[in-house]
Amino acid sequence: MKKLTVLLLVLAVAFSAFAQGGSEATKQTTTQSPAKTETTAPAAPATYTFNQALSVFPTNWNTHTYETNTETEIGDYIQDGFYTFDYNEDETGYKVVPAIAVGEPKDVTAEYVGKYGITEGSVNQAYVITIRQDLKWDDGTPINAYDFVESQKRLLNPVAQNYRADNLYSGNMVVYNAKEYLYQGKTVELDNGANAGYTMADLHKGADGQYYSAKEEPVYIGLDFALAWTNNNTLNDYVGAYGSDYFDTTNWEALMAKADDKGLIPLTDENYALFVPVTTNNPNWGETEDDVPNYFVYAATYAPLDWSEVGYQALSDYEILICLTKPLKGFYLLYSLTSTNLVKIDLYDACESIVDGVYTNTYCTSAETTPSYGPYKLTSFQADKQFVLERNDNYYLFNDRPDLYQTTSIVTDYVPEASTRLELFLQGKLDGYGLTIDDMKTYSLSDYCYYTPGDSVFFMAFNPDPEKLATMQAAAGAGINKTILTLLEFRQAMSFALNRADFCLATSPTNEPGFGLYSDLIICDPENGTPYRSTNQAKNVLVNFWGLKDDIGDGKLYEDVDEAIESITGYNLTKAKQLYDVAYDMAIAQGLMKETDVVEIKIGTPNGTSKFYNNGYEYLVNCYTEAVKGTKFEGKLRFTRDDTLGNGFADALKNCQVDMLFGVGWTGSTLDPYNLMEAYTSSNYQYNPCWDTTKENITINIHGVDYTASVRDWNEIMMGEARTITPAKGEGIEYSCGDADNDPETRLDILAALEMAVLMTYEEIPIMGDASASLKGMQIKYYTENYIFGMGRGGIKYYTYNYTDAEWDAYCASQNYVLKYN
Repeated sequence: MKKLTVLLLVLAVAFSAFAQGGSEATKQTTTQSPAKTETTAPAAPATYTFNQALSVFPTNWNTHTYETNTETEIGDYIQDGFYTFDYNEDETGYKVVPAIAVGEPKDVTAEYVGKYGITEGSVNQAYVITIRQDLKWDDGTPINAYDFVESQKRLLNPVAQNYRADNLYSGNMVVYNAKEYLYQGKTVELDNGANAGYTMADLHKGADGQYYSAKEEPVYIGLDFALAWTNNNTLNDYVGAYGSDYFDTTNWEALMAKADDKGLIPLTDENYALFVPVTTNNPNWGETEDDVPNYFVYAATYAPLDWSEVGYQALSDYEILICLTKPLKGFYLLYSLTSTNLVKIDLYDACESIVDGVYTNTYCTSAETTPSYGPYKLTSFQADKQFVLERNDNYYLFNDRPDLYQTTSIVTDYVPEASTRLELFLQGKLDGYGLTIDDMKTYSLSDYCYYTPGDSVFFMAFNPDPEKLATMQAAAGAGINKTILTLLEFRQAMSFALNRADFCLATSPTNEPGFGLYSDLIICDPENGTPYRSTNQAKNVLVNFWGLKDDIGDGKLYEDVDEAIESITGYNLTKAKQLYDVAYDMAIAQGLMKETDVVEIKIGTPNGTSKFYNNGYEYLVNCYTEAVKGTKFEGKLRFTRDDTLGNGFADALKNCQVDMLFGVGWTGSTLDPYNLMEAYTSSNYQYNPCWDTTKENITINIHGVDYTASVRDWNEIMMGEARTITPAKGEGIEYSCGDADNDPETRLDILAALEMAVLMTYEEIPIMGDASASLKGMQIKYYTENYIFGMGRGGIKYYTYNYTDAEWDAYCASQNYVLKYN
């Protein structure tokens, strides 16, 4: 299982498919293994090598900094969690069991009242985890509780600003003061009305003429800065929408001319005098000078913080105390502890460097810089060629369960071409092969063919950032248009013009069309195994988004919601053509496009060798070229391709170096769709960070009352953080609805509303669900023939072999290295 934090995932680049539990699929028929060839017993101990190939190679598997799913091809083998997934007693499902930990976490909340933010009456906020006493690194160095604590300290290093630092303060598990430690010494701008509430009397004027708080925090006026009391809108939003009907706009242009890139101007006597009339002179806005401080913003600096104030401490050599800012218990507590963030301190520190003020760390980027406390250790790594993992004899589980991990080594080669991977597989040199569209006719009915249901939905992604698109448009030359992508109607047309079923047939026939953010495998209630898509809330999202809500009921087109969902195809060429014409007229009217312009969309792909991406690019070009025929875009839409992005595809879109991606998505939170939503609402993860979710408001009905808050705030509320929500009438209230609040239906309501909000941007358009077909080599045996959710068919942990390496080589030689799998 992947950790619950989100990961970037590239479709069809790593089709080895057999490396870990949870990655295999339902087999079509029973596997038959060939008879063994008689061989002389080897003198040396028998070896069992698992051979696989990847079309994209990992480059950084540092548990503190990795970003893409590719990096887990090494990371998953050299690490372990406090808890892990295993088969349940009758091997029909999964359970979470101790791994590094001994027993369940012990709730000690009552013992820490008055410490680490825990107050009288707090529950489920402090736990002691006891760890095993036989933990070692692969070189034999013992591991104790202090190593785990020092690892968290480095994860939260304020200088490093590690990508995975939010493991400790975002999502279900929020460690007390983790974020404060990470940001110590850094300055952030805070909304005065929602925080300190300073009045003019609280401030003093500095020598530079700007006003400061008693803490010497500089104070500004927020002109285009999101304010909590306006539901995270900015004053500029209101002035732009209502103008002189509600405001005195006489000084507005002069004020905005002074604003910095954050929408702030220093609070000085001059600026204050210019600003006061804006909000006080027009009675329709109804404010007085006493209300002006609500628009103030002050720059607060996180205070220095000693690690002793962070809720992650060692109580002894084998006891770890974790204190949280919000309650967490049961499944999600254990799920949050399925990783540890552990690093080998001496080596990690030796890999650090700061050059010209830039922090870098080469830990886990080579065999020499990669220690292991998992079942395997990295013994060789050659970039874009091969890496080798061998059994780590110091792994604790080998003492408890010598029957597990029969695999003695894992050899992974870089083979970008599918045809070469198939050739190697048929020679017996690979133990698995992911079928491409060209292989299905030959091997889809093979006894060795296994089908893999996936948890991901893959998207066509845009980042319609107006400024960046304008820059790229200018660089592309005269007559080239890219800013058309900022129009919702154009992106809607791109969605409705795509025949998803045909796209799947052209690229990956085992996949199915995708219509929502989450697949059928995403579980919203792991205790009962309830899929999110089976809930009424999730079903309503689909029928509402695809415009079928009014067609359901007695005497209507669809008898019920399920029938309506079954009818969804996502393809409506007539509607697409109408939207193309609407978008064209809007672009001309708004000056986004000239009639002589040609729209050029650059599509990015990780490589130029994948059949999925090659076929997908060709299909999309042909699809959209045909779709605009008979519209005002006919002859005005063309595509180019950048196939050199590798693992940097997400950054390329964020920076608008390419205009569009396809076959991209997220994985890692199969059992926690609430946490996964952060991938779409947080700028730390979004493919489309131009969508400012702190300013986008949505209204959700909570127990019969409609409340409004920003998309980002609703996400935080769903994760148990208290945020202000505002009714149509009356005062706003502080509200949270995390798991510990025991209101699962309301939490589902929020999740579904957020899914709808993301879909309605048409910036990440679902196109296909994840599934694949793979051939299993004759050398290996799965533990369970049936696919078990959460465990797959057992993974490397449970795989066994029909042959030793020597026996397998002899058998392949006897077949002249031409094996029959069809």
